Amino acid sequence: MTKRTNIIKTGILVMCFLQTFSTFAQIASTRSDEVERAQAKLMVVPYTKEGEEVKSILDDNPYIRSAMSMVKQSFDQRGWTTVDFVASLRAAESNRAFQMDRQADFKADLIAGSGADIYVEVDTQLSTDDSGSASVTLVLQAFEAHSGASFSNQSENSGRFNTQDYDKLIEKAYDRIREEFLNMLLIKTDEIREIGRAIKIELNLHEDAEIDFDTEVGEGDFLNEAIEDWIYKNAYKGRANLAGISEKTMAFDQVRIPLFDQESGRPYNPNRFASELIRFLKSNQVSASRNIKGQNLFITIK
Repeated sequence: MTKRTNIIKTGILVMCFLQTFSTFAQIASTRSDEVERAQAKLMVVPYTKEGEEVKSILDDNPYIRSAMSMVKQSFDQRGWTTVDFVASLRAAESNRAFQMDRQADFKADLIAGSGADIYVEVDTQLSTDDSGSASVTLVLQAFEAHSGASFSNQSENSGRFNTQDYDKLIEKAYDRIREEFLNMLLIKTDEIREIGRAIKIELNLHEDAEIDFDTEVGEGDFLNEAIEDWIYKNAYKGRANLAGISEKTMAFDQVRIPLFDQESGRPYNPNRFASELIRFLKSNQVSASRNIKGQNLFITIK
């Protein structure tokens, strides 16, 4: 009887061990799969109304800072590549010219310069009453950084509690929408992998340039035609849009590039695309230089 009991106990322990091991393996596999899929860059930013200074929002509303930290941490824990908005803000503040001349577009400039593909706006709305009870409504909105297209919108209330621990209320609200929000953005990153990362390209003539966009190059094409053909041929899956041409400027408001090099599998970035474009121009005896700011690519033709 005792021997049989021991065998049963041992069998149960082995089954428990195998089930636990299988659970951990499944979790690890799921996280590994998400890390593989979530290759787009993401930045968590505070919600601001028109005319509001982002620094004042962060200084005056500690609850937004807490909510931003929670949201960013949840992406970090699941293996996403995130850009720290507060760190970027502090770095930008050290540039006085940037701070003084671009205050109205401060947040937009930080997002553009970060290289983020997606940004998540965070807002918190605190409600209190005389009895000491409080609730927090958390609002999350995700957008594609380049186009401004809405990717996901979620809002949730914590419920009302007799507490002044507002961070706990933010956490309660976020816990209720966390998985749905993260999973929706994971689907959107799959879409980015499918159609490519969006960048803007602006080509400008240097003030001393001896050529213009109507100069004939190669086999007799105008320079603007040669550039347009090359962009459409080399954009990911041919996805590009020529926004316009003026006497000294040629602008593409959207050019899609892959997240990964199609041959090596290594991460692909705007600088790689710029290098290929400059090589093409040089093959047509056109000298050019580049300036890259986040997902914005500026080419100067000399």
